[in-house]
Amino acid sequence: MKILLSHVYSWPEVRRGGERYLHELSAALKRAGHDVRVVSTGPKASHDEVLGVPVTRYRRRSDDLFTAEAALARRALLTHAAGDLDVWHALGTADAAAAARLSRVRRTRAVYTDLGGALRSYRSSRPDHERFDYAVKHLDAYVCLSRSTADLLTRDYGRGGVVVNGGVDLARFTATAPRTEPPTVLFASANDEPRKNLPLLLAAFDVLLATHPARLVLAGPGDPAAALQQATARVRAATDVVGPDVDLVGAYSSAWVTVLPSLREAFGLVLVESLACGTPIVALADSGGPAEIVTPGIGALAAAATPDALAQALRRALDLDNPAERCRAAAQRYGWDESIVPQLLSVYTSN
Repeated sequence: MKILLSHVYSWPEVRRGGERYLHELSAALKRAGHDVRVVSTGPKASHDEVLGVPVTRYRRRSDDLFTAEAALARRALLTHAAGDLDVWHALGTADAAAAARLSRVRRTRAVYTDLGGALRSYRSSRPDHERFDYAVKHLDAYVCLSRSTADLLTRDYGRGGVVVNGGVDLARFTATAPRTEPPTVLFASANDEPRKNLPLLLAAFDVLLATHPARLVLAGPGDPAAALQQATARVRAATDVVGPDVDLVGAYSSAWVTVLPSLREAFGLVLVESLACGTPIVALADSGGPAEIVTPGIGALAAAATPDALAQALRRALDLDNPAERCRAAAQRYGWDESIVPQLLSVYTSN
């Protein structure tokens, strides 16, 4: 099949979960034998390859996300309107609407993966809400990363979604280092994004330190200085800020627990990467997608978004007995090649 994937941002400019999904999925589809191309934007127009897949970046002329997405969608639609695409798999709202428009005039299947969620109160407040409404109505397949986001789509928009989780490269994410002493808690998400809840984690880590000697490693993008300034002195002394350029596989492998205390999270990619490296995970019980990943024996859920509840979950995860093999076994269901791409190929070809 000839498959086009589109997302307004791409590597190396931006390295978040959405960009990882874009490039790792494209590479996995290519490994499965398909003709795959990626279109994105950048500070200047460029053509190169990422993970062996051709990437075309149109020059981004606006820093406004919605304007940039709309320009990407128009350019991609004009470029591929007369082509022979089998699938246009979009990761943004404007390009999802453009893919849906193309599918109505050509035999191109329009697929959208929602990297967030279809909360109507939020979506209706965005300047691209009309494009989103059009996409919801006309897409051939609306892919949700978790059951919770699929349920939200049905509740707020009356449309069914196909649940296909995010994936992990099991060949790359594997245990490479022994656990360190003292026990390490890893936070590998955006330090300065409020929804990721770093201040809550710092408060919980202070509670944890009262009973467990441990270190906290901040390996995500963004500056954690403001949150750390509000933390206690013993938390600051026990925290290492290593940034997003650290050897992430090594960080997962040497940690005892990976924690994602987010609210309203569509999936939780860092959690499945951690499991693949043999490391238990912790999330909030009402977090959405992450709560669906955590099961007994491979991690713990905090009953509430409070420091005491999160600290208690961290203690339970730290005290798990020989969890590595169980974690790696749980990660198998999220392997790109082993599980996720076969599911998406079914989405691409189903009527």
